[in-house]
Amino acid sequence: MPKIYKVKPGSLAEELELAPGDELLKINGQPIRDIVDLQFALATEEMELEVKKADGEVWIIDVEKGYDEGLGVEWENPTVDRVRLCHNKCVFCFVDQIPTNMRQTLNVRDDDYRLSFLHGNFVTLTNVKDEELQRIVDLKMSPLNVSVHTTNPELRVRMLANKRSGEILRQIEFLAKGGIEMNTQVVLVPEWNDGDELDRTIRDLVPFFPAVRTLSVVPVGLTKHRRGLHKLRPCTPEEAARVIDQVTRWQAELRPCLGASFVHAADEFYVLADRDVPPGDHYDEFAQTENGVGVIRIFLDELDEVWPRLPRHIVGHQRRVGVVTSVSARKIIEQSLQRLGTVPGLETRVFPIRNDFYGHNVTVAGLITGSDIVAQMKDQLNGLDTLLLPDIMLKDDADVFLDDYTVERVREELGISVTIVPATGMGLMYGVLGHTQALPPRRRYEATLREINPPSEAAASM
Repeated sequence: MPKIYKVKPGSLAEELELAPGDELLKINGQPIRDIVDLQFALATEEMELEVKKADGEVWIIDVEKGYDEGLGVEWENPTVDRVRLCHNKCVFCFVDQIPTNMRQTLNVRDDDYRLSFLHGNFVTLTNVKDEELQRIVDLKMSPLNVSVHTTNPELRVRMLANKRSGEILRQIEFLAKGGIEMNTQVVLVPEWNDGDELDRTIRDLVPFFPAVRTLSVVPVGLTKHRRGLHKLRPCTPEEAARVIDQVTRWQAELRPCLGASFVHAADEFYVLADRDVPPGDHYDEFAQTENGVGVIRIFLDELDEVWPRLPRHIVGHQRRVGVVTSVSARKIIEQSLQRLGTVPGLETRVFPIRNDFYGHNVTVAGLITGSDIVAQMKDQLNGLDTLLLPDIMLKDDADVFLDDYTVERVREELGISVTIVPATGMGLMYGVLGHTQALPPRRRYEATLREINPPSEAAASM
């Protein structure tokens, strides 16, 4: 049964005298199995709670609340019961490639359809039984994000090392017929699921449109910590260019008949191939930005939008700013800052941080660590006033990097102030000029869920 981990001050749960260790047994007589049952049960203004207190006493509590009001508690597990763990052994799994001394939560591999529905996690569906597929349909748990990787059954079994993984098209067909929308992805591994195999995957998924509304193709992320794993290699610039051309051909074929591009190459392919990203109308409402698709285009378009109203002066008489970014984002950041070349008293320097922690094949900002920033910038400050740091390098609920370095520790070890800004065109420009009061509040999410997995490389792309 759901056990309370924490009660938020001022919440409905505190008012009801609920406490950590209490178990929620039923709402309106219905047993609560997981977060999905809980979400549906809470969508009411009057309810009866059956709660087993930590001392074993059972309370029956009548509650009146707002329709959208939650209890205000954190649970021991983000799914309320237990998170569904991944039963695959994917040849490209990023969790298998992280250092052994990382905090334990970063080593947990989830593959839970409920987290896909509630929080957008990608799932393979290999551990979903037919009755659970029916539950997804019955409860209209849409959209889901599905990791397909390949529709070739034999190849998918090899890539995921799970004999059930060859059923993916049957599962997608069932969900599509049940009215469930899906965003899908392919993690592209050279010499595995590229070329003709990628064509096959696209061709097999197109008939399910609009239930399968998008397909993203993202390059495999490989760290230097691949001990005892399959011998894989990253995409070359030439292969990245071929993927872009392949996706572009499919888009040209599909847009006239579907009214949508359907398949998209992640931004990393365009960076690797040194190609310009497509215009905004090619991105199907930017449905997969969390997977690194269209983030650069959004950044550039926002830059164009904010430019006419941007202050043409700095805060103070002189401002010398270091901009911390990733290797993959260096070019776009430097080109963007060239617009500010005529602002009096402003000096900017861009610091693309090489990822020594994970390995040099990892080039995105969301996986940069505090230790790498300190090590590479220790003797490079040369009189700078402040460092501009994009917030995607940090946890959502704390100023902490993936290696547990805090922003305060970076400040102290480098001896310089740090300004944290959104990883957007507006964040860059207003942050560089010092007009940070014009920026929206920091991107923070209330810690209702405990961290269970690291960001994917593609999802951390700016």
